[in-house]
Amino acid sequence: MSGERRLRKRRFGVVPAIVLAALLLAAVDFVLFANRAADADHSPDVTADAIVALTGGSGLRIAAGVELVTEGRGQRLLISGVNPDVPVEDLIALAGGSEEVWVCCVDIGYVAESTRGNADETAAWAYEQGYKSLIIVTSDYHMARSLIVLETAMPDIELIAWPVRTVNDPASIWTDPDSFRGVVLEWAKWRVTTFE
Repeated sequence: MSGERRLRKRRFGVVPAIVLAALLLAAVDFVLFANRAADADHSPDVTADAIVALTGGSGLRIAAGVELVTEGRGQRLLISGVNPDVPVEDLIALAGGSEEVWVCCVDIGYVAESTRGNADETAAWAYEQGYKSLIIVTSDYHMARSLIVLETAMPDIELIAWPVRTVNDPASIWTDPDSFRGVVLEWAKWRVTTFE
């Protein structure tokens, strides 16, 4: 076999090895991401100026936000990204909480349609209110990317994570195909966001 042939054969072996290494690295990165999300927790004594719940997660995020404002952990709650066709009564039925709390302490944002939209909507609200710290309520697997995007929009406001376990469970990615799909999609979005 000539030297040129051996070199060509070696080059063809390098490309699959690089692809395999990249896939292995991505798989490890995904598993680490899922494990961090599954282990995410919050301080039971946390308080802030206000609370922001990002919509999604079958209403569990909103319910957690309502509970936090009811407990007095923040002055007000912004529910960011509500569909304009959803009446307040439906939100109350979905998330619970007393009507008094909803009337006195809950603001509803109808503008956001994405995490970046949540960040813009939240920043406008927080700066208008003069808040310096916010508890951010979202799904555990969505928290990492949400904080990156929100911090970019509000670099001078302290953001405190309040992760909520919702329908896509990062602890069940190996046994629940829907959780696997949801978490892997969020991992891909998070990874892209970290490179921006």
